[in-house]
Amino acid sequence: MLHVGRKDGNFYFNPLITFGSIILIWGFCILAMAGAITSEQMTEWQGSVTDYWNWLYMLSQNIWIVVVLWVMVRYWDLKLGADDDEVEFSSLSYFAMLFSCGVATGLFYFSAEAMWHYTSSKARWSDTSMFNDNTRAEHAMMVTFFHWGLHGWIPYAMCGALMSLMTYRRKFPMCMRFTLYPLIGEMCFGVVGDVIEILSILCTVFGVCTSLGLGVFQIGACLERLSRGTHLGEDTLCDVPGCSRGIQNTIANQILIIIIITAFATCSVVLGLKAGIQRLSMIAFVLSFFLLLVVLFMDETFYILNALTSSFGYYLWWVTKISFHTDAWEELGPAAEGRGGAPDDRGGTAGWMNGWTIFYWGWWISWAPFVGSFLARISKGRRMGEFIVYSLIIPSAWSMFFLGTIGAAQIRIDNVARNAGVTCDNGIFGNIYNKGNQSSGGVAPSNAVRLSCLGTNDVIFDHLSSYGGPEFGMIISIITLVAIVLYFVTSSDSASFIIDILASNGLDDPPTVQKVFWAFTEGLTAAVLLAAGGADGLNTVKVAPILLGLPFTFLLFWMGQALMIACAEDSGEIPMDRKNFRLFILNVEVKSLMSFVAPFVPLGDIQTRAFGGNLIVNTVGWAVGWMTMIIFFFLGLADKAFLSFGWAILVLFLLAVGAVRSGVRDKTGIDGGMISDFVACVLAFPFAIGQMAAEDMSLDGSECVSKLKEVVDVNNAAPELVHIEA
Repeated sequence: MLHVGRKDGNFYFNPLITFGSIILIWGFCILAMAGAITSEQMTEWQGSVTDYWNWLYMLSQNIWIVVVLWVMVRYWDLKLGADDDEVEFSSLSYFAMLFSCGVATGLFYFSAEAMWHYTSSKARWSDTSMFNDNTRAEHAMMVTFFHWGLHGWIPYAMCGALMSLMTYRRKFPMCMRFTLYPLIGEMCFGVVGDVIEILSILCTVFGVCTSLGLGVFQIGACLERLSRGTHLGEDTLCDVPGCSRGIQNTIANQILIIIIITAFATCSVVLGLKAGIQRLSMIAFVLSFFLLLVVLFMDETFYILNALTSSFGYYLWWVTKISFHTDAWEELGPAAEGRGGAPDDRGGTAGWMNGWTIFYWGWWISWAPFVGSFLARISKGRRMGEFIVYSLIIPSAWSMFFLGTIGAAQIRIDNVARNAGVTCDNGIFGNIYNKGNQSSGGVAPSNAVRLSCLGTNDVIFDHLSSYGGPEFGMIISIITLVAIVLYFVTSSDSASFIIDILASNGLDDPPTVQKVFWAFTEGLTAAVLLAAGGADGLNTVKVAPILLGLPFTFLLFWMGQALMIACAEDSGEIPMDRKNFRLFILNVEVKSLMSFVAPFVPLGDIQTRAFGGNLIVNTVGWAVGWMTMIIFFFLGLADKAFLSFGWAILVLFLLAVGAVRSGVRDKTGIDGGMISDFVACVLAFPFAIGQMAAEDMSLDGSECVSKLKEVVDVNNAAPELVHIEA
């Protein structure tokens, strides 16, 4: 792999990865600043991704969960490292670090999710004929558990498990590229590996910038509240209408907050993993636990415990159903649009799925390279089963407990205000309502708050403040602010640490100057986009990880396959000296490029070399199918009904290509399965054709395996060319 500098010097990095990432990051920022990329355009692109790929996002998480749980059970005792390697961190520190890294500021920013689902008028279950209020509350809690449970954490767990295995057991550098080593072997060292690293860095930078954006608005709102003494809608230190006293939540101050947070994160990453990140993660975790206990004991304790128990059972009952739910009928739109929407126009509106579940899935997936790499970095010496429990099951349970406790409390508080007649139009806060805005609904308690009427940045602070007076509200807000800042810092410094590792070819402890550079790059990117477009600027970067998450979804599918193969190899279930295709599925061979236009030419040659027959007859046979499809597509310009003929012929054509690929594997002794053949040909048929064309059909399987045994190991530990089909 390319590198500049010395491992023990002042700098050491891969120039292609480093400069390629910098150019793309700052190129995006410049285009956003110049107005060439707008928030509206990015949102439209996000809509296209989610409109066409909802089904894939929903299927993917379910498949990955099955894979990881199967690996956990089957390979529980597989060591992530040498047999004599010891764990580096205590169990509590280990969990605190992985949780702080995985949730960042989102834990507080989305703390009101259950209440929002409960009061939503856009989701299917908002129809009162489907659920009464009690069942809707339980359903809202279940949806929150779904978003923050197993399906949310699964990309982290799968990516981290594979990276840990390849790094500490196979002795590869800690690079994302080597997660595909069981599939593509030595190609990891080439351009394919560089592209994977660049994509991982882009996902990490823009993902962290999104977190910075969400966090800075909430921190700014809290500072403004504290400086004005805001308590339940009243400014105790600034009670004159239009008062400008105190800290204003302006863009300038938000940029200043980003600079300060970045400085803290830089100090933490410079101190190192144990002195900086570990300690801050522990403090943040303890503070969040303290706030959780405050809510549990100051609210209706036994009601919350009942709600958690009931909602968890509801989650277990519904999870298989909701995990495949795509809002298919809602996405058709209202009946008036004429696309086949429900005649009664009930049951939900289009866009809810994209704004919630698909947004979450894209965000969790885009953070997989960052969090997965960090989990790998701190997991040396642990067992595979233990790793999956800590990175998937325990954080899912803790997220449910945290968000479920706060959600149940907020739903109850909002119900109290609603039952007393407090609305979003007559005061929101009970203390204001009691000063003359009474209605037939009754008198609201002084601490009643219509939390569902508040903005995202304020809801958690008004919720916690409602348990006491102004002094209590100020103290609890300060504690919450510190927790948010610490989660903010721990996610930023963890990301800087991992980006530097990826950019320096997997160096365990990269030079300090590079850590500082990447920490400031994250902060400056967020600050520049905020300065250029305000909230719209950060909305633009908020969409970026969702878009980047789509290609990374396919990469995670390959990681799932690689994880199963690597575990089977290291446990001795299958031999490592198996033959694979010479080329990775994504390649730039001439015949791959030709196959975009005239796939019948290489297909005729492949069929002839693999199975015999006349070259011209075989080529013409494929050409007839391809040209027939094209003819129907052109006819579709005049009558769209013909398009269905074209698509049907294309699917049959691709399935035939998959059958040829299966036959080529049998002919050449390449390991694999028919399902992967069809998937490869349906999703990337031009590249699959080029992949087959590069094979030597004159060798049978046994001759190919004997040649592979001559390959030299990497670092005397892992074979360079031994890999299995992609």
